[in-house]
Amino acid sequence: GGGGSISATPKATVHFSGRAYPGYTVTLLQDARVVASSVSDSNANFKISLSGLSAGSYIFSVYSKDKNGNNSKLLSFPIRVTAGATVTVGGIFIAPTISVDKSEVKQGDNIAIFGQSSPKSTITIAVHSKTPVFLRTATDPSGAYLYNLDTSILAFGNHLAESKATVANAISSFGPSVGFIVGNKNIAQVKRKTCAIGDFNCDGKVNLVDFSIMLYWYQRPLTGAGLKTDLNSDGKVTLTDFSILVSHWTG
Repeated sequence: GGGGSISATPKATVHFSGRAYPGYTVTLLQDARVVASSVSDSNANFKISLSGLSAGSYIFSVYSKDKNGNNSKLLSFPIRVTAGATVTVGGIFIAPTISVDKSEVKQGDNIAIFGQSSPKSTITIAVHSKTPVFLRTATDPSGAYLYNLDTSILAFGNHLAESKATVANAISSFGPSVGFIVGNKNIAQVKRKTCAIGDFNCDGKVNLVDFSIMLYWYQRPLTGAGLKTDLNSDGKVTLTDFSILVSHWTG
């Protein structure tokens, strides 16, 4: 009699590539678990590959951090792979980060709006108020950008700013937003702690408090502080966001 053998099912491979921030780490998540990372080159280009995947459906996500430790928005890609296949996801463009130098600015004084993106990018800054304001500036060779906004054009009250980048024929989505107040005095922005993904109250832990914050925004229109609970940046809080939160759970 002869022996038999069972051949192994061939595994799949997925390649990701795009632009982030020059010289900084890009992290890849598979179903809300960190599985790989890569450092972008001096032109902000990155490549990450993941092999040994079984056939099936996955949600992959990528994000990066800028020179100040600020997280980018998470970009997610639902992908179905077949046995032995190679899937390539290219043209990823991680959106810029954004910060301001004042939490409140005296009307008529300048407020500095700054962040990081890909070098040689044109940055569009959107300031959301009663009459939206759109501003343009460019990044330097390190990907940093800065715009000093004369606030005499803004009304008193709360404002949100966000930015997106354009380079060559590629355009990013808008990144995370930052808030500030136009009032009667200047108050310097306190340097924000770098918070882990899912640590919405920045206490160094991802726990029931953060779960409660996310639960509040579940299936609600996202505004203000609620925007950061949309961990996969699809415009709403769903079970996918809860899965990402749980994957970073510290208790």
